[in-house]
Parts: sequence; C-alpha cells; structure tokens
Amino acid sequence: MNKKIPFLLACSVVIIVLSACGAGGGTSTDPETGSNSQSDGFTPDPADVIIPDTEGVSMRVLWTVSSFVLGQGSTLDAAAAQELVFKPLDITETGIIFNGQACQGVSFQEETVNAVDYLAATWHTTLQELGIQDQELRVIKTNCSLPGFQEYMRLADSRLIVTINGAFFFFEPAVDY
Repeated sequence: MNKKIPFLLACSVVIIVLSACGAGGGTSTDPETGSNSQSDGFTPDPADVIIPDTEGVSMRVLWTVSSFVLGQGSTLDAAAAQELVFKPLDITETGIIFNGQACQGVSFQEETVNAVDYLAATWHTTLQELGIQDQELRVIKTNCSLPGFQEYMRLADSRLIVTINGAFFFFEPAVDY
C-alpha cells in the first residue's frame, strides 16, 4: 500500500504539468501558404473574428464541397475531382479562400437568371445533367481570379455550384455561430 501512494502522486504531478503545458501553445495553418506555425498564445485570424451586427445577431456561413458532376468538356477526371470533396470554402464580404488559395478585395455582383437558359448558354449543360430542379439561379460574378470563382451559382436551398475545369462542384452550407 505504501508503494502505491508515491506512484499516484507522481502520476498526478505529471498529469497537472502536461495539462498546464498544453493550455498555451498550439499550431495554426496559414490558409494562403498552408504552412504550420507554432504559437505561444492564441491569436485569431482577423477573417475568423465575428463582429456582432447592430441587432446583436452574428454568424458566418462556410461551405464544404459535397459532390460534383463532370461536365461534357471537363478536363478533370473523377479522381482529381474527388480530391476536392470535403474541401472547405470561406467567403467573407471582401474575400474568398478555397483550396489553399485566397482572393482579397473581392467585389460581388448578383443577378437572378432563368436556370434552363443560363445553363445551356453559359455552361452547355442542363438541369437534368446537374440533378437540380431550380427554375431560377442566382449568379454571382466577382473580380476573383481563383478558378471557378469569377462566376458561380447559388441554388434556392443555399448550395453553391462552382465550375472548375468543366466540373460542377456542389458546396453545402454550414453555419458557424
């Protein structure tokens, strides 16, 4: 019994020390470079700081690639497109971050279009090929040079469709409070 007490005390001290050491440090990944960095304290990325609006409600919507459809002229094969599934997309009021690349100072213009006409004229596809039923689409045009983000679509259920190299990527919304 006497040998167990020093062992338990030693284990307790080790657990306390390890707990204290883990509280202040951490690693973070730079979304633009993808590099990891050690930090002694927590410093939030300004893009992640949420400032409440005047009504006291605040939230950000983030998206994740959930599926894709390869268009007739796609230069991506299924394996390459599959690599983008589950990749996150972050769109702020003035920026877009996707797949380790970022655009800052982005301006957005939105218009509502007839889905059948727009898909046929712009992307040479149909509602059936994409598996959607929306008769209208919201088309968002930007000055961002990231592939697919010069012009993308938003469906009535809030999903986004971004076309990259002839493949249509569907982004599911996730709300971050």
